[in-house]
Amino acid sequence: MCGQNRSIEYLGILMFTVAKNLMLRIWAHRQTIWMMIERDFKARYVGSAAGLLWSVIHPLMMVAIYSLIFSLVFGRKVGETPFSLWLFCALLPWIMFSEILKSSVGVIERHKNLITKTPFHAEILPLVIIGTSIVGHLIGFAVLMVLLLIFRQPLGWYGFTIPFYMICLVFFSMGLSWIISSLNVFIRDVGQIMNVVLQLWFYLCPIIYPSTIIPEQYRFLLRLNPMYFITEGYRRALVYNEGIPVVDFLYFAFLTVVFFLSGGWIFRRLKTQFAEIL
Repeated sequence: MCGQNRSIEYLGILMFTVAKNLMLRIWAHRQTIWMMIERDFKARYVGSAAGLLWSVIHPLMMVAIYSLIFSLVFGRKVGETPFSLWLFCALLPWIMFSEILKSSVGVIERHKNLITKTPFHAEILPLVIIGTSIVGHLIGFAVLMVLLLIFRQPLGWYGFTIPFYMICLVFFSMGLSWIISSLNVFIRDVGQIMNVVLQLWFYLCPIIYPSTIIPEQYRFLLRLNPMYFITEGYRRALVYNEGIPVVDFLYFAFLTVVFFLSGGWIFRRLKTQFAEIL
């Protein structure tokens, strides 16, 4: 018990330090980041026929397709919750995560003029991607709230833990985004590799199926999948009305710190060569 408390305290201090450094970096470049997020968001949606509706249509179409297929296997309800609503709660953070990683692949190349011709802090580019994805995520979350009301799904106080899970998702995505964006400058196969990894990762994460179908003796392996903590966390907050599991968070926090620090180190080591390669 004493060892567990020390681990929680150490991880808490480490996460606080990482969060503080990230916040300072965001604040120092806040105007540039906001301007680029606004431009990226407009480039993504403005000019298309549906515009912002695509941020709603995309997740709803995925929910409709997966519900049509997998509700035949797992039933129309999971417990007392309609399968489509149960699915949407976990699918929404996954969509944000996968969009961040896919957009990170070529973000350095898309802004090569800034990197090669101006003194530009390239490490803020993944922050721009995450900022744009958060806007789309919030729109999708608003749709989810409407669906919860339509289906009369009761919301408890643990629904207020959603911002916590969202922050956790941002930190985990940030580390991977730094790794992917920097490696892609030197290895052009990163995009193809990411497509394969994301497809496999999606099915390894209990999003379209309940974690209870996994034999209990192997269920502990889910903790090695950081996205399990996020997707299941959304369900715990919105469907099951349960709090944050401490042990699962410890696993997630450790892996997030590892990826975040590794991603920052790799990016800093490689960015000095970006201008030469580009």
